[in-house]
Amino acid sequence: MSAELMDGGVRGVFLTLDEVADAVNALEDGGVAADDITVYSPIPTPHLEDAIDRPVSPVRLMTLIGGFLGTVTGLSLTLWTFFAWGLRVGGKSIASLPVTVIIMFELTVLLGGLFTLAGVFIFSRIPAMHTKPGYHPRFSNDLFGVFVHTDDDGMAQQASTILDRVGAEAIESVA
Repeated sequence: MSAELMDGGVRGVFLTLDEVADAVNALEDGGVAADDITVYSPIPTPHLEDAIDRPVSPVRLMTLIGGFLGTVTGLSLTLWTFFAWGLRVGGKSIASLPVTVIIMFELTVLLGGLFTLAGVFIFSRIPAMHTKPGYHPRFSNDLFGVFVHTDDDGMAQQASTILDRVGAEAIESVA
């Protein structure tokens, strides 16, 4: 079952960043799947990004799709315009590729940027209609949190033991 579908679990509260990284590593070594661990941090930090092995964000794919659509749209728009209102000047061809480059570039940047913005909102789930399970408001202020998604009592007990062993300030079971 996906971790986002499980509402229950165990939440550990930590004061320092090193304790959180140790807790994540200990949980993964203890058999907890990486997808079942959610880390809350008041600051962005590369230490947590190294400890948490997450997949690459799909936002850059959205940028690529937007850029490709912008290029194709710019090329098709200019070629359609050339042939819809053909104006032959001095015996030159009606459609010319160098003329289309500016429109193609502009639409590539425009649609690439818009698709990137849309991808950020979609994949970041902005606006958040509800808070994630295990979140506590102090995790945005001064504490770090590790939440283990589980509906199994045995796994919850194991996660509690691991979090206590690595030095959690508080351990709570969240239903």
